[in-house]
Amino acid sequence: MTISSRRTRVTISIRQDMLSRVDSLIDGVTIRSRSQAFEFLLTKMLGERLGTALVLAGGKPKDISLGKTTKFMARIGQKTLLELVLEHLHSLGITNFLVYVDYKKEEIIEYFNALALSYSVRFISGKKASGTAKPLLLARPYLKSTFLLAYGDTICRLNLSNMYEFHKANSSIATVALTSVDEPKHYGVATVEGTKIRGFVEKPKKSIESYLINAGYFIFEPAIFSYIKAKDRSLERDILPRLAQQGLLYAYPFQGLYLNVNKKADLEKAQLLL
Repeated sequence: MTISSRRTRVTISIRQDMLSRVDSLIDGVTIRSRSQAFEFLLTKMLGERLGTALVLAGGKPKDISLGKTTKFMARIGQKTLLELVLEHLHSLGITNFLVYVDYKKEEIIEYFNALALSYSVRFISGKKASGTAKPLLLARPYLKSTFLLAYGDTICRLNLSNMYEFHKANSSIATVALTSVDEPKHYGVATVEGTKIRGFVEKPKKSIESYLINAGYFIFEPAIFSYIKAKDRSLERDILPRLAQQGLLYAYPFQGLYLNVNKKADLEKAQLLL
């Protein structure tokens, strides 16, 4: 199914107090106009939306430890990082979450079980870290329609409704949110041609073709599972490059907050911004 991106101008009458509430959604970043605000609200109400997310909150202890626990349980104010990530995604319209955990999984699950949540969370656990491809396969029985995959240590302030519409309008199997950074040599950069990602260069040391990096938000169709091989370990190094080579990977660049927490300095930045 495809969604038309064509717009039609309409004229409506609306109470002033309701219009003020609509205007309050305009933040200049993810929602930039009154028209986008109305479209955002209608998309949420009419059911043609993205409602399920797989969130990755696992990894090797040496990579995700922060202090005496995992970074996903690091405190930012009165809440944990993972809690804030889920709340942010919920504010974008996600109501059903699958959360993959391995290291410190008992601590994470116990914490969330004690919360009164306004959204649904199902945990999927692994015995040990095994890359970013296996969590996808473990979640496969629950992913029967279009879904979001997001990193559990990342918050992106983007217009998810627009990204979803872009994904559907292109009849895409996979769409990746991209953001620009000043120092791409520390990341895997994406090479983009038109609306498609043609490949990735991991931590480029010499010539830099792109300043765009994978921002950690992906929209996938269930058909993605046909492109995952049993030996795959990494979404980023195995699956996405394979899709790019076949011309099946779409790019959704955005401008807005990109916050990824990997170390203490990142956590301190998050404590200031969130």
